[in-house]
Amino acid sequence: MRHEIILSGAGGQGLILAGTILAEAAGVFEGKQVVQTQSYGIQARGGASQSTVIISDETIQFPEVLKPDILLCLSQESFENYAARLRADGLLIIDQDLVEIGKYRSNTTCLAFPFTAEAEKLNRRIVANLIALGTLAVVTGAVKPQSIASAIPLRLSKRQLAAALAALAVGVKLAEAMKVSLNC
Repeated sequence: MRHEIILSGAGGQGLILAGTILAEAAGVFEGKQVVQTQSYGIQARGGASQSTVIISDETIQFPEVLKPDILLCLSQESFENYAARLRADGLLIIDQDLVEIGKYRSNTTCLAFPFTAEAEKLNRRIVANLIALGTLAVVTGAVKPQSIASAIPLRLSKRQLAAALAALAVGVKLAEAMKVSLNC
């Protein structure tokens, strides 16, 4: 199985960190082949940012994501920048409160979740990335949520750990409940 994933949003939403955690979960804790890259705009906060992750059971011959089969968008700008690259039969996951898809494509599966709203309920808007990562893990099966939970301490301080793991659990519950879904 091979998953080509783009995690995208605005600078400051933690998608570079989420991509690193996802890659470590797959590579270190599940023994899969992984390539992770990242890019961000010239602005430290608010500019476009994205992390690409390829997860495969086999050797990865080409390390660039050209047509992702999974696209996560946490900002309108990221949707506008990357949606056209998504494979025709791909999966689009969006923050329902921050991304408006309008008339997109009828053959793409779209799932919308309240990532940022749920993060605000935890009084930590910054953990929306980890909520989204938990949801992505359950919905796609690319990695196990337990592997992400094991990778989180590699990247976050002990002080941040409890909030991060709580956010991950919220994301898993959102996916299991499939609170909001739509086909576009």
